[in-house]
Amino acid sequence: MKPRQVEVAISRILSESIGELSDPRIPMIVTIERVSVTQDYGLARVYVSSIGESGPLIEALNNARGRLQHETGQALKLRRVPQLEFYAAGASPFERLPAGENS
Repeated sequence: MKPRQVEVAISRILSESIGELSDPRIPMIVTIERVSVTQDYGLARVYVSSIGESGPLIEALNNARGRLQHETGQALKLRRVPQLEFYAAGASPFERLPAGENS
């Protein structure tokens, strides 16, 4: 499969799987804005949005990462299942901390 095909498939699979989660921090409507897969299929960055704060949503998705990754792997049938990373839709994984907040 080509990277774009994998991205579309992951987006579809996660849309269904997230709807089945019973975590109260996950709102009824969660939108997968986009999925970005690395060339070696080792990592998939998933950008999600919903109404309200995105912090609890991202935390809940990270807690359910194992289940979501397992379901993704079963549906994709790839040799290597990408590790899922969740981000709020507008956030970049490479954002810098404001000056003075480096740890």
